[in-house]
Amino acid sequence: MKKIFLVFATLVLLGKVVTAQVTLQLSVPAAGMIQKSQLWNVMVVNSTNKQYDCRLELVLRDRITGQEVMTATTGQFTIAAGSKQLNATLLSPIQYNDVLTGAGNRLQGLLPAGSYTACYALSSTTLKEANLAEECISFDAEPLSPPMLIFPADSSQLDIAPTQLSWTPPTPDGMFDRLHYEIAITEIKEGQKAAEALQENMPFYTDGTLYTNRLNYPGTATGFEKDKWYAWQVVARDDRNYAGKSEVWVFKVKATAKQPAANGDAYVFINDNGAGKGTIYLDKRILLLKYYSFSNDPSARISITNMEGQEVQSIKQPVQYGDNYCTLNLGSAVQAGKPYRAVIKDKDGKEYSILFTIGK
Repeated sequence: MKKIFLVFATLVLLGKVVTAQVTLQLSVPAAGMIQKSQLWNVMVVNSTNKQYDCRLELVLRDRITGQEVMTATTGQFTIAAGSKQLNATLLSPIQYNDVLTGAGNRLQGLLPAGSYTACYALSSTTLKEANLAEECISFDAEPLSPPMLIFPADSSQLDIAPTQLSWTPPTPDGMFDRLHYEIAITEIKEGQKAAEALQENMPFYTDGTLYTNRLNYPGTATGFEKDKWYAWQVVARDDRNYAGKSEVWVFKVKATAKQPAANGDAYVFINDNGAGKGTIYLDKRILLLKYYSFSNDPSARISITNMEGQEVQSIKQPVQYGDNYCTLNLGSAVQAGKPYRAVIKDKDGKEYSILFTIGK
């Protein structure tokens, strides 16, 4: 009985010695855009005097949830004594299973954005002993470009409190299946830097459920105080996975800022589809328009045309990036009781318009 036990113990010990004498050195980037082929940049160091026919198996898991994202098995290869650098070409054919959401097909092999742990097992195809070597590595798959803020511009001093904040999505967009944004706006106290304000101060406004790359600032939220600096930042997430964050930008509303509707009338938003949302009825010869511009255009004009397309009035109206509030005094050529169209054409030739009529 003792002999059997000794033989068994010796075999176990030999297995451990072999395992310790074959090691894996992994070279997956710690962060960035990760191709599936990069997962196979592995150095095998064989300190024994034996040659092994092997396969390399991979299990990829979400580092936050522990959920298995992908498994893969390589073709057979041989390792002799010494070191051998492996790669996807040498290990082909590689069989992938359960690729999460098919992202590899969308992105020619890019992994979706997320935090991962990759665990490898090197096994012999001829011996029945334990795996020759095992090793794990953690890394983050991140987009090429994080969200980039657009409006309000950094360090801008606005004539009108912003009603919309906008930014670009992270790229490439195919890396994401459930992309959403978190926005934080914070007042900057005297002596603070913008990034410090976001980290240390109570948020002035936050929203973590934005599914478009813009925030229409709610009318029910606290208004921006004049002559105070505010810092803002956007964080992108793919479901619960971090997908990048923007820089921190600052803006303030000038102490002499205009009030959007000083006369108590409502501004009408000009559509961007070349047609109005019905007809606006005016009780006086003043048309109040709100227009969002994606560029500055000091030479812009608003054209008033009748239903035959003839221009009856043209009004110079320079526009700046972001929200523009226009107060138009309609001339005598615009007759009461007849329909007209107010049109702004941007630099690309796209029309923004609204239909209106002056009451008799």
